[in-house]
Amino acid sequence: MKHMKTLLKASLLFLVAFIMVACTSQDAGSKDTDTTTQDDTAQETTTDSGEPTVIKVGMANELTKATWDDVGKRLLEKENIKVETQVFSDFSTPNRALSDGDIDLNAYQYISFLAQYNQDADTELRPIGYAYLPPLAMFAKEGIESIDDIPEGAKISFTEDPTNTDNTLLQLEKMGLIEVEHKPGERLTIDDVTENPKNLEFVPLASPEVVRSLLTGDVDLMITGLSMSTDGGLDPEDALYIEDPADTPYYYKVMIVSQEDRVDDEILQKAVAEFQSEETRQFVEENFGQSYLPAWTEGETPLEDYDKYVEEFMKN
Repeated sequence: MKHMKTLLKASLLFLVAFIMVACTSQDAGSKDTDTTTQDDTAQETTTDSGEPTVIKVGMANELTKATWDDVGKRLLEKENIKVETQVFSDFSTPNRALSDGDIDLNAYQYISFLAQYNQDADTELRPIGYAYLPPLAMFAKEGIESIDDIPEGAKISFTEDPTNTDNTLLQLEKMGLIEVEHKPGERLTIDDVTENPKNLEFVPLASPEVVRSLLTGDVDLMITGLSMSTDGGLDPEDALYIEDPADTPYYYKVMIVSQEDRVDDEILQKAVAEFQSEETRQFVEENFGQSYLPAWTEGETPLEDYDKYVEEFMKN
């Protein structure tokens, strides 16, 4: 009998030790889980329903990353979808990464930029939803307080790709600084400038260099997206000019883009739906003000808009 009690005690001790080890291992596993873009509370929400589905989203600025990180917390809680975000330093790599399957979505470009990229790179990427409108803004070096203060021969930098060049020239025309010749179905280039009364010197640069060119004193003026300017440390209150989004055409709204064969993917559609929610609108308005304006609308047709743009502008 004494021997039986000894065995029973030993068995109970073994069982307790086993349970403690199992619990410790589970806790350790939870700590090792990648929570780069979601908080601990959100991560715990998924444990009962299995491993989350991971989608990777690429973008070109920190404001977009912050928004998708917030969307990711809600997606993890509601749909067990984990969002991993990646900021790229140029405007071509996010499309290449998407085409190669390294990411599932990107959100940084206009339809016009996408159409040109697809043509040049022979890729099939498509918009599946509108994201935001980053109004262009013009900043100046110290001493230039208004558009009227811009001196003769001032140097102005802007992003060099055809899409941003076109929009930059449109904005400069609205400011009254230049006049341009508009050709149906064609985007504006520097060669289309017909009047330049201040003899502005145009300095097209790669995207990462535009804000830097003003900060280093290489130019007198700089025009780029207000969100990019904010990322570079500039204060929107100091802008000489900010684009009015009221009359911005569809092809200057940033889109959410996927591979063509995934436009109806259920997981990606859930991600877009959560991005285009009232919670996202409130997050953007509270955190970014004018830098980053929601651009989605009920009944939007991004795929049809893409085809329309290609037919109108890319067939010439």
